[in-house]
Amino acid sequence: MDDQVTRSVDLDAPVEDVWQAVADPAARADWLDDEDARSRFVRVDESAPGERLVWTWWRPGDEGDASTVSVVLAPLDGGRTRLVVTERLTTLASVRTGNRDERTPVAVSSARARLRTLWAARLVGLEIACVGAGARVAVA
Repeated sequence: MDDQVTRSVDLDAPVEDVWQAVADPAARADWLDDEDARSRFVRVDESAPGERLVWTWWRPGDEGDASTVSVVLAPLDGGRTRLVVTERLTTLASVRTGNRDERTPVAVSSARARLRTLWAARLVGLEIACVGAGARVAVA
């Protein structure tokens, strides 16, 4: 079972501008502004400027529930950029039953659905940030 969620968006903005919105923590906080994202600690694991940013994040006191987020940028024709975000789950899909964790297909499916919804909203936030900067966007 592959415990990951992937979403993408095409932005009518150059890679450099999109990279700034992704890599700068203050700019990233503008579009990653839901309660879940705001409550997490973030450790940047990889940074290839203009291409890829990978971070691990978790809620305070719940390091075992950390997940890894990969954001990949690709230039498109006409100065546009495709952004692909993938969050790889670890134990987020576990269901606590007494003293043991149980990974069930229903729990995994529910966790994926929740993350799809969260990332869809987060990318809308990124779209709004880009529109505010004068860019046009198209969801892919």
